[in-house]
Amino acid sequence: MIDVSYNNIKSGLVKLICEELKTLLDRLPKEEGAETSAIKVGFVTYNKILHFYNVKSALAQPQMMVVSDVAEMFVPLLDGFLVNFQESRAVINNLLDQIPDMFAETNESETVFAPVIQAGLEALKAAECSGKLFIFQSSIPTAEAPGKLKNRDDKKLVGTEKEKTLFQPQRGVYEQLTKDCVAQGCCVDLFLFPNQYVDIATMGDVPSHTGGSIYKYSNFQVEMNGQQFLSDLRRDVEKSIGFDAIMRVRTGTGFRATDFFGAIYMNNTTDVEMAAVDCDKAVTVEFKHDDTLSEETGAVMQCALLYTTIGGQRRLRIHNLSLNCSSQLSELYKSCETDALINFFAKSAYRAMLNQPLKTVREILVNQTAHMLACYRKNCASPSAASQVTFISKFSVLVLF
Repeated sequence: MIDVSYNNIKSGLVKLICEELKTLLDRLPKEEGAETSAIKVGFVTYNKILHFYNVKSALAQPQMMVVSDVAEMFVPLLDGFLVNFQESRAVINNLLDQIPDMFAETNESETVFAPVIQAGLEALKAAECSGKLFIFQSSIPTAEAPGKLKNRDDKKLVGTEKEKTLFQPQRGVYEQLTKDCVAQGCCVDLFLFPNQYVDIATMGDVPSHTGGSIYKYSNFQVEMNGQQFLSDLRRDVEKSIGFDAIMRVRTGTGFRATDFFGAIYMNNTTDVEMAAVDCDKAVTVEFKHDDTLSEETGAVMQCALLYTTIGGQRRLRIHNLSLNCSSQLSELYKSCETDALINFFAKSAYRAMLNQPLKTVREILVNQTAHMLACYRKNCASPSAASQVTFISKFSVLVLF
C-alpha cells in the first residue's frame, strides 16, 4: 500500500520502493524445503483515493481500477489482484516501472489512512486468507474519510495531568479496525515518513495490536535515510512469520498469569490473539505468586501457540517449562534475568503512560528499582559490597531512562 502523495513522490521514496520491490519479492519467506514462496502479493497506491492494480500473468499491461468512495471501501477486483510473484513477474515489474511516472506531476498532498487498512482487510476476506499489509504513509490523514485525524500536539499539556491524553489513541474507527484485522489474521506494518506532526498514538494503534511493527523516518531523504529504510524493509519482508495466532499460558498451582504485554490483542483474560507473530516479537507475561510453592516439585508452566504457516497449514507449538523454587533470596538474585526485567519494566511503563502522568510513571520505576536493590543489600550483600550496590543502582536508573 504505497502513498503516492506529493511528499513521497518529491522525496524519491516511491521510486526507491518500486525499484527495491523488483528484487525483494524474490525473497519472500517460504516453507522449509519449498522451492518457491506460497505467499501472494497485491498492490495499491493511494492519496485521498485508492488505486488497485490487476497484475494477472495473462495481461500484457497492468490495469488500474480507482475507488474514490473511501467512505464505503470495497475491493473492485479479486482475480488478478493477489497473485504469485513468480508467475506475474513481468506484469508486476512493468507496474513498478510505471508507478513513479504515473504520479510524477501530482500536487495532491492530502491522504487517507483507515480506508487503506480497510481495503487490505477486505482483500484478505475476499481471498479467504490471512496476510500482512505493508503501508508506506507520508503524513497524518487529513482528507475527508473515515479515520480523518487532526493535530493534537499541544505543548501546553506537557508536564501536566493531561499529558497522558497525548499518548492515548483516538478510538472509534481504528478500534473497530483492530478487532476486524485480528479476527481475519490481517497484520499491519506501518512505515511513516513525516515532515511534520503525525498522530502515532492513533495511527500506530492497529499495528501495535495486530502483531505488526512501526517504523518512522522523520524528514526522509533518500541519500541520508535510504539505506536504513531498505535494511528495515528487507528484514521485515524476509523474516519468518506465522498468521492468525492464538496463545494461552497455563501454570501449575501456586501462581498464575495475570497480565500480558506486546503487539497483541486480548478479547478475554486468557487468550492472547495475534494477527501475525514473527521472530522479532516478544510477548511478556506477568505472573502473580498467590500460594505456597514447593522447592521439591518446583513451578511448571506451559505456553501453547496455535497459528497458520505461510503455506496455510494450521499448527500447534507447545513449550513446557519447569523452574526451580527457592526460599533463599540470594538464589533468586543469582538467577535473575536482567533483559527480561528491563523488557517488563519498559512495556509496563509504556502502558502506564496512557493513564498516569509521566512524572508518576518515572517515580514508580525508580521506586521499584530501589526496592529490588534495597532487598538485595538487606538480604544478600555482605557489608563490604555496599559500594557495588550503589554502582548497580546508578546503572539501573541509567538503563531505565
